[in-house]
Amino acid sequence: MARATMTAGSSWARIWASVALFVFALALLLSWAAQRRLDALLDRMDARALDHAPRVLEQVLAEQRKHQRSTVALLAEDARIRAMVLTPTFDRATVLDLLEDLKATSGASVVGLLDAGGTVRAVVGAPEMDQLDLGSSSLVHDALEKPVARAGIFANHIGVLSAAPVRLDKQVRALFLMAFELDGAVLEGIERDLGVSGAVFVGDTVVASAPSNAEQQQQLRSAAELPGGTYQILGAQLASSSRIEDLATTSVGWVVSRYRHESDASLTRALAWLPAVLVGLVLASLLGLLLSQPRAGEL
Repeated sequence: MARATMTAGSSWARIWASVALFVFALALLLSWAAQRRLDALLDRMDARALDHAPRVLEQVLAEQRKHQRSTVALLAEDARIRAMVLTPTFDRATVLDLLEDLKATSGASVVGLLDAGGTVRAVVGAPEMDQLDLGSSSLVHDALEKPVARAGIFANHIGVLSAAPVRLDKQVRALFLMAFELDGAVLEGIERDLGVSGAVFVGDTVVASAPSNAEQQQQLRSAAELPGGTYQILGAQLASSSRIEDLATTSVGWVVSRYRHESDASLTRALAWLPAVLVGLVLASLLGLLLSQPRAGEL
C-alpha cells in the first residue's frame, strides 16, 4: 500500500515537473520576446533622435535666413554703403576698410559689394571671390528685386548667403552681400541636446562638424553616403543621412550611439526575466522532490 502511494506520488511529481518545465520554457520565450521588444523600442528612440536632428539643423538655418534677410536689408540702406556706391570713383581701399568694419561688427564670415551686374567689386573674408561674376546665380537674380537669404556654399564653407539691392531713384546701383558660415557650434548644440553627432560634406570634404575622433569621422562619412530615409548600423552606432534644402551637392551624415537609454531601461530588462527565474526555482524544487522520492522508498 505504501509502495502504491509512493508510486502515485511519484507520478504526480513527474506530471507537475513536466508542467513546470513547459511553463519554464514558455516563460523563457516570453522573456526573450520582451527583450526583443525592448531592444526595438530603444532602436526606435535612437531613430527618432536621428530624424529630429536634421529638422533642428533646418530650423537653425531658417532662423539665420530670416535674421540675415532683415540685417542685409538694413545695411544696404546704411549711409556709408550708399555713399560708396554713389561716389563717382571707386576707392577700393576705403571700401575694403568699411567692409572690414561691417564684418567685425556684424560677426559675418564674408561681406562684399557687387555691381548691378553681379560682379564682386570688393570683398572681405573670401579673397577668392574678388572679381567673381555671380550674375548668373539665383541669389543675385532675386536680390535685384528684394533682400534675399538662402543656404549656400562659399569659400569652401557652407552657411547662409544674403544680398540686398542698393538703390538710387528706384534704380539698382549695387548689391550688398553678407554670408554667415555654419560652424561646428550648431552641430555641437545638436549633439549636446539630442546625443546625435553630425557632419556636413560637400563631396568628400567636411565643411562643418562637431569635434570627433578619426573613427567617428569615418562613420559620419559613411553615414552621409546612405540614401535618405534609411538607417544603418555602423559598429555601436546607428547612422542616417539628410540633405540641406536647396543644396543638392551637400550631404549630412548623422550617427547616434545605439541603446544610449539602456541605463534607463535596465530595471525593465531585469523584470522581464523575473517570471522565468521564478518558474525556474519552482521547477528546481519539483525536480529535487522527484529525485528524492526513490531514495525515500529505498529506506
